Amino acid sequence: MKKLYLSGLFVLLIQPFLMAQKMADSLPQFFQPSVLIELFSSEGCSSCPVADAFMKEILAISDSSKTAVYVLDYHVDIWNRSGWVDPYSDSTYSLRQQNYVFKKKFAAMYTPMAIINGGNKDYAGSDKGGIGRKVSELLNKPSKHFIRTAVAPATNEDSIVIAYNIWGNIDSCDFHAVLVQREIKNMVTAGENKNKVLEHHNVVKKMISIPLKMNKGYVKMGISRDLNVESYRLIVFMQHRRTWDIMASDQLSFD
Repeated sequence: MKKLYLSGLFVLLIQPFLMAQKMADSLPQFFQPSVLIELFSSEGCSSCPVADAFMKEILAISDSSKTAVYVLDYHVDIWNRSGWVDPYSDSTYSLRQQNYVFKKKFAAMYTPMAIINGGNKDYAGSDKGGIGRKVSELLNKPSKHFIRTAVAPATNEDSIVIAYNIWGNIDSCDFHAVLVQREIKNMVTAGENKNKVLEHHNVVKKMISIPLKMNKGYVKMGISRDLNVESYRLIVFMQHRRTWDIMASDQLSFD
């Protein structure tokens, strides 16, 4: 029974990505759908390692199939008084989660919480069935928006220049650029995950946002010259300012 369950689970995970690849081949490129999963997690939460492992599975499938499914792992600070201070947490990410709860009228703020394309439903980050079905649904729905981006180092500055080109209506939308660290392993010595080595993926390190006024443009993001950029990715997305629906997203690697 256990073997059958695992087999069925693998099919559930891989099916959305395979179907999306076929769709990408048949659609004009600028209508290709993209999916952004925002995970709100904490090293102080004993339920989060399972969600981290699931995000690793998703990224492995999307990377190998070159499907437009991206993950952002925001570490919130809401559990920092429960015995362990998450070294990757930031109150800004907690505020982003609070804003989602308020705007989308979610029942509660918790970890691990996953939100897909800024939608009106929240998911436990370990909910493979629910998240898999939603990803499949979105990958099979042509998008009215599309983003393509490029990045280059700024001249004589500790920053990068992110150029963007957007197809579709940008009214009341913001452009977000997020620097993420691909993989982090950390030993937790207190709290609910005491004596565990936790593994995280696409951990949010920096986020900048601007209101969109034109379909083409660029933004600068400050980064350290000593940063090992091969260990990082850049994920960008456009989001409606009022509804917080995410219209399109894109990902860049530095390698």
